[in-house]
Amino acid sequence: MRQISMPAAAAVRLQPRLKLAVERPHQYAAGTTALLRIGRYVTSPVSSEAAKHGVAVGVPKDDAFLEDQNSRHSRVRRTVISIERELIDRMASLTPEVRGFFLTGSPHRVRVFERIVTNIYLPSTACRAVMQIRHLLVRNFRGITSLDWSPRTSFACLIGAGDSGKSTILDAVEAALNSRWFSFNESDFYAGDTSNPISIEVTVGELSAELKKDGKFGLYIRGWTSEGRLRDEPESTDEPVLTIRLTVDASLEPSWEVICDRLLDTRQISNRDRAKFGLVRLSGDDARQLAWGQGSILARLTGDNKEASLRLAEAYRSAKESARLHEIPSLVQAAGLAQGFAKGMGAYISDNYVPGLELGRAGLSAGAIALHDGAVPLRLAGLGTRRLASLAIQKSAIKEGAIVLIDEIEHGLEPHRIVGSVAQLKSDQAAMKLLGEPIGQVLLTTHSEAALGECGVESVNVVQTDRITRVAGVMSPISPDAIRPLVRFNGKALFARRILVCEGMTEVGILMGLRDVWIERKGKPIEQLSVALADGNGSQATEMALGLAELGYQVAIFMDSDVPLTRDSVDQLAEAQVQIIEYGVGTLLNTEQAIFTPASDTHIQELIQIARSNHGEDSINESLIAKLPGLNHLSVQGAVSGWSAATQLPAPQIRLIVAEVAKRKKWFKEQRYGREIAPVVWKIICHDHHSPLTGVFLALETWIYA
Repeated sequence: MRQISMPAAAAVRLQPRLKLAVERPHQYAAGTTALLRIGRYVTSPVSSEAAKHGVAVGVPKDDAFLEDQNSRHSRVRRTVISIERELIDRMASLTPEVRGFFLTGSPHRVRVFERIVTNIYLPSTACRAVMQIRHLLVRNFRGITSLDWSPRTSFACLIGAGDSGKSTILDAVEAALNSRWFSFNESDFYAGDTSNPISIEVTVGELSAELKKDGKFGLYIRGWTSEGRLRDEPESTDEPVLTIRLTVDASLEPSWEVICDRLLDTRQISNRDRAKFGLVRLSGDDARQLAWGQGSILARLTGDNKEASLRLAEAYRSAKESARLHEIPSLVQAAGLAQGFAKGMGAYISDNYVPGLELGRAGLSAGAIALHDGAVPLRLAGLGTRRLASLAIQKSAIKEGAIVLIDEIEHGLEPHRIVGSVAQLKSDQAAMKLLGEPIGQVLLTTHSEAALGECGVESVNVVQTDRITRVAGVMSPISPDAIRPLVRFNGKALFARRILVCEGMTEVGILMGLRDVWIERKGKPIEQLSVALADGNGSQATEMALGLAELGYQVAIFMDSDVPLTRDSVDQLAEAQVQIIEYGVGTLLNTEQAIFTPASDTHIQELIQIARSNHGEDSINESLIAKLPGLNHLSVQGAVSGWSAATQLPAPQIRLIVAEVAKRKKWFKEQRYGREIAPVVWKIICHDHHSPLTGVFLALETWIYA
């Protein structure tokens, strides 16, 4: 059996605190001749299983490994498998925590090892950052007069109705912490009023040791308490934090400074020092990141670009086909890396990513070299693929712990690729947490139900902005379980301003069916009023309504009256300003009884016929015959008006029995069934203006169109 040289790297990396002392190479050549410097190598035979898969791992010592990127990625994958097998073989030497990590088949296992191996082979392209935002204070910036927010999680999904200020929050963070210069104009001031200066304060925790030095900003360190409060005199139990303030006055000149109220003077912070906060705005459809222009990620992945510039000048003299950019290893390497990153993010790749020349683009500069998928410039691909590729390429330059901002991650993507993109971001954080490394922070906005569902209820942060004062707030669920079903099954409701929580799917379906009637009566659909319907899942409706009210939504709850609310529930809903709409205290009516009781014989006949079409004639007929003595298989199919004679029961009692059967047999307990009976329900409402049914649905109409 062939011997292989195998580092004990992963075993060391996953020991207590899951750290590994790795000498990160700055050049590919150095990385290929010194895989790891941790003191010793392990020599062991290839296992039979590994040999069957053609695994052959060693330390590559020539540039051939760097020239074939497709081969390179497959080798990295094989290296991952080999290291994992080596660790399993050496299981007895591992800690119980690490041993459990392998034996339980963690879904992050392969990703952890891929990160270990690719960190070995990839050159360093960005400074390590470990920051997280603890507090954000905004004044008079664009559409927000005031915002005071303390993010509670490392992965925050900002949602809310349109024009609530979600993108403005990301813009504020970027303006304060990004290293590049921002140009401001009157439109950046609230209401265009430059007499009220813009002020953005960002308090950042998990600071690097360099930022905490007295020679840097150590004297300006403040304290962040475990209760989430900021104080200028930090105590030993507080987390050290820095507050960066950006101010823009009528001169339109921005000023960045570090502040601490216990000191009289502030200190200016340069763009170079702001870069140490590790903030990156993943702008998505950013064509700059698909070419080797100045400052692009591809240029940073390439490293020394002198050879490309010289060859480019020659190429313009001898035409596009003479460029021979595929012979420049650094460009080919960067293109291969970009392909791997883009594929991992879910971008569609037709051929292979290669560097190509676009004549007439950016003149005689590196910006004329653009990423191609085969022979087609990547900037001409579909919006979703362009966006994912751009996101992935930018993300490749982010080392562990960066603050990542993403605005509307769903733009141009199908639902499955939206889910995949969010899952990739969360999985990366989970892998870093497992390794005991800084996980950084992700702040993203979305209007996508798919993205929200994948982010999860723990990541939800609802942005609410008063439409008159433009004071904004960001609320996260105090009791996540209360709205968890809504996030999973009807997340789109959370993008509205007002939410009507219905006791069950029957009520939701009827209201969705009446929506068409209300359009004729009111002239607009309820969605234009930013109203959404939510299934309260029976007994959970009250808890859900209270949870939504805590998040700043205007909420009403539509309940049956057969199981009265407790006094405590009524008091809690009243305190939360949640309007209760029900069939009447003391009536003990459920929705089926409220519908059938005032219905005419013709209306009942229509409702039963809808039930028969959905559940089968035999099933419906048998259930009615069982509860209405005197009916038989012939008379049950006749007119409802003749049932009194057949059963010797008064018409009101027959209606109550039919309502009981409808509820017990769940004739209308799905949204689609509720929508089907809605036109009949509206006829019943118009037939009897004084019934509890009419009173409830008129009250619902009033609340919705208020």
